[in-house]
Amino acid sequence: MVTPKASKSSPEEAENFVLRRMSLRHLRVLLALHETGSLSAAAQALFVTQPAISKALSEIESGMGQTLFARRGRSLRATACGQRMVALAQKLDADLRRGAGDLGSIVRGASGELLIGSTNAALAKILPEAIVAMKQEQANVAISVRTHALSSLFAELREGRLDLVIARVPPQELPADLEGLRLIEQSQVLAISSHHPLAKARKVDWEVLTQQAWIWELPGTRSRALQDRMWQKLGLTLPTNVIETGDLMLALSLMKRMPLLMVLPQHVARLAAQTGVLVILPVTLDQSLSDLTVWHLREPQTAMVERFKQLLLAAAQSSS
Repeated sequence: MVTPKASKSSPEEAENFVLRRMSLRHLRVLLALHETGSLSAAAQALFVTQPAISKALSEIESGMGQTLFARRGRSLRATACGQRMVALAQKLDADLRRGAGDLGSIVRGASGELLIGSTNAALAKILPEAIVAMKQEQANVAISVRTHALSSLFAELREGRLDLVIARVPPQELPADLEGLRLIEQSQVLAISSHHPLAKARKVDWEVLTQQAWIWELPGTRSRALQDRMWQKLGLTLPTNVIETGDLMLALSLMKRMPLLMVLPQHVARLAAQTGVLVILPVTLDQSLSDLTVWHLREPQTAMVERFKQLLLAAAQSSS
């Protein structure tokens, strides 16, 4: 143990410590210990002495009547109670950082901040239209959009670093701790570069299509698995002339520059077809993806977040 065993406190005493006596210094010590795994490294991270870290940890453990960190080999690991305290510290730290960002935006003349995470599926039409509508209503709202892997986006949402995440999630991976609002069904279509020799064909043969150049989803993704499975159902060998990417902007740029085929969400393909980049082929695809959904924490949202959800839904409905 890193400190003498804490004397037991009653549940009421532990609650009172968290509500009335725990300070920002305590929170930062918990985070530093969790992130570094040692007293000395935590002291270096916070630019204080090691005895100061030990004293702060002792104060928290005495107030809680629980041991929060135990030594495992050469490093410290949070106990079950310690893990809950670390989670609380992470949430409060994120709220403080978010609040500081909001205040900074207001001081600079903005009327608030909206932090959004999104996967590729919403970037072509739905998210841009909602942002434009929001800016028309509230020009001084600072809007930040982040595009990462879905797991990272959900982690940031849970930590309070994002307000909303717009993504499609497989049914077996639906996050039970988050609340979702369905925006649009993700129907898939087969798109072909508008300058491709087969773009004007009234009837296309899958054998011929398979021999063409394709943009293919990245290995390990759900979209790739569904695409490969569809080819197997058709009894076809997978195309060999492929460019693998998960970047929609790159894919559309490539389709503009060379003759390619690609499976796309219907609303994305329709938008690209309007610009003349591609043509939607009259082919039925046996490939459906999860609905595009906007996710947020299961707690009351600000009026700004609720309004943006409404604008996302309106943009989705205009795309269907």
